[in-house]
Amino acid sequence: MTSGSDQPSRPEGPPVVTLPPEEVQALREAGRAWGTTPPRAVRDDGSIDPDLAGVEERGRPGERYVRVRRREREGFEAVEPGWLQATLRASEPKTGMARTLSRVRHFLLGAPRQTRQSIHERLTKVKALAVLSSDALSSVAYATEQIMLVLVVAGAAAYGYSLPIMSAILCLLAIVVLSYRQTIRAYPKGGGSYIVASDNLGPLAGLVAGCSLITSYTLTVAVSVASSVDAIVSAAPSTAGLRVQLCAAFVLLLLMGNLRGIRESGSIFAAPTYLFILGMFLMVGVIFVKLATGDLHRSSPRIGQATESLTLVLILRAFASGATALTGVEAISDGVPAFRPPEWLNARRTLTAMGLILGGMFLTITVATYLLGITPQNPASHGYQTVISQLAHAAFSDSFGYIYVAITTTAILVLAGNTAFSDFPRLLFFMARDDYAPHLFRRVGDRLAYSNGIIALAVLATLLILVFRGEVSRLIPLYAIGVFLAFTMSQAGMVARWRRLREPGWRRGLPINVVGVLATGLVFIITGIFKFTQGAWIIVLVVPLLVLTCRAIHSHYNEVRGNLATEIPTSPDKVKPICIVPIADLDGVALQSLAFARSISDNVIAVHVSEDEQDIARMRAKWEAWGNHVPLEIVESQYRALVRPLLRYIDAIDKQHRDDTLVVVLPELVATSWWHQLLHNQSALRLKAALLFRPGTVVVNVPYHLRRVPRARRGLRARPLDDDL
Repeated sequence: MTSGSDQPSRPEGPPVVTLPPEEVQALREAGRAWGTTPPRAVRDDGSIDPDLAGVEERGRPGERYVRVRRREREGFEAVEPGWLQATLRASEPKTGMARTLSRVRHFLLGAPRQTRQSIHERLTKVKALAVLSSDALSSVAYATEQIMLVLVVAGAAAYGYSLPIMSAILCLLAIVVLSYRQTIRAYPKGGGSYIVASDNLGPLAGLVAGCSLITSYTLTVAVSVASSVDAIVSAAPSTAGLRVQLCAAFVLLLLMGNLRGIRESGSIFAAPTYLFILGMFLMVGVIFVKLATGDLHRSSPRIGQATESLTLVLILRAFASGATALTGVEAISDGVPAFRPPEWLNARRTLTAMGLILGGMFLTITVATYLLGITPQNPASHGYQTVISQLAHAAFSDSFGYIYVAITTTAILVLAGNTAFSDFPRLLFFMARDDYAPHLFRRVGDRLAYSNGIIALAVLATLLILVFRGEVSRLIPLYAIGVFLAFTMSQAGMVARWRRLREPGWRRGLPINVVGVLATGLVFIITGIFKFTQGAWIIVLVVPLLVLTCRAIHSHYNEVRGNLATEIPTSPDKVKPICIVPIADLDGVALQSLAFARSISDNVIAVHVSEDEQDIARMRAKWEAWGNHVPLEIVESQYRALVRPLLRYIDAIDKQHRDDTLVVVLPELVATSWWHQLLHNQSALRLKAALLFRPGTVVVNVPYHLRRVPRARRGLRARPLDDDL
């Protein structure tokens, strides 16, 4: 289309859709039933224009000259006959309060974006490293400390085992990165654990992996913000009493940033990630230089008396704690669709860069900690400092360098949750697409982000923080078990894929994934055993419950789909509605509802429920004066119930005409102010709720909008207003 056309340009034509044969057959059968019914015009005079393309005359009556212009499309643009495109104007509210709230929302989150702009929301490798790797990169802020916390209970003799454990974790990191490079290549449109396990091991395995990731992502947010608050408390001990409030504030910050869209969140959060990487390498670089020049000296750790023996079990526990350094490694394989083309190639390169940076930081931080003899402190002690804070003190004392490390460490720990906010909604989208999660998680929000999934993650993480009071030591034991279960399921799925398809490169890829499944499976078992009594039992309980919930959701959607598929639509001629109109009085609300009901069907019954004989007599007198155009049925309720007698009456009518469609037309008063709604329609709402689950019944609301009455005319009504229905 030319730029001067009034029709919006489209990058390409509509996609060609091929319907399944059984669906085509069902629709043809329904069409044959409708074929006997002559089509009804929109209006007999043809004045309704569905495409909104007509013209209207403008000018004063009696003038010779009349201006003619195109009818305003009310926020729609024509694409082709029978196809309109809603513009931003059509998506905006009309009322004053709603428009104000919309402006506030746009100010905080940004203006809505068109679907076709989604290609511009893709991430470059630089932004993707910040968005999708912040979780993994931030783990160096606490992984070394978690190893030391386990080792110090065995005394100074166990301290030296931190280096062999570090080496084992680095080997595991290399295996996992290489394994996920294979996964990204095999699944260029996104290959998270849920998709890989579902595709190769079956739906149940996919659900186990997906539910494990749900717990993992939720814990990622909770642990990251709790760790960031620990960093704040280390630098400012007076803030210790505000731990939970600070955690909740950081979750809100992540929520607002991610609701603005993945590209914009990447722009907002990229700088802190790279500043943290610079700060860590600068810190350990200064330490190594000072050690080499003699400004710092190697020290022996100050460890009290051993409370446990140095055993293989203790070393495995330390390894399981330090393995938290690998959390978040999978995020890039989950987020392949978020990259710019070629997606899979950019994702692999970003994953490799992340592995090198993560490994380098973990290696240097652990070695520096060992050389300086730094040991973790008790978080409850006065003047508590994290291991990173102690390293920063050793490198920079109390200078600007220390403040820089403290700020960037806090920032990266907060932003670690950003990885979860990027991948958790996408995971729920895939599960909802397969009918294992509510379909509301398939919806894309105003800013081309999965807003419902983002909000759900924020709520779950906040609840977790409240339950565990934002204490990292209580959250960490729950953390790694879900991560490594998902790792294991993904690697096992890749092994099954290589063996089944034998795609090009399978001889090289299969051994890598075999080693990966063995390594991650071993870590999962170790973590599950040694963290079980510390809280991992919660994840062992929650994951099966989530799996059962997802299967129940899937069963419901299958049932709905089966019902809808087997129900052949009826011909319009065979639909015989019977309208029942509950009324409280014969006033404008009731008359409008009765007129609407009569336009639907010739069989209309008005029902008035009352316990007052005088009210009944008054209603019958008004009905006679009106002309008795519709049968009126009085139901005297001596026990003053309203809804239940109405329901019983509806049941009785339904038994007389089981083949007809019962339509309950409910008058509804719409007040001029929002708070006035609380004063009306309570009985109508109760009746509507009761009829919601009644099969074979159609409920129609007929709103009657009040107009503002001048103040001088208010209070002139002679009798009480009866607007209960």
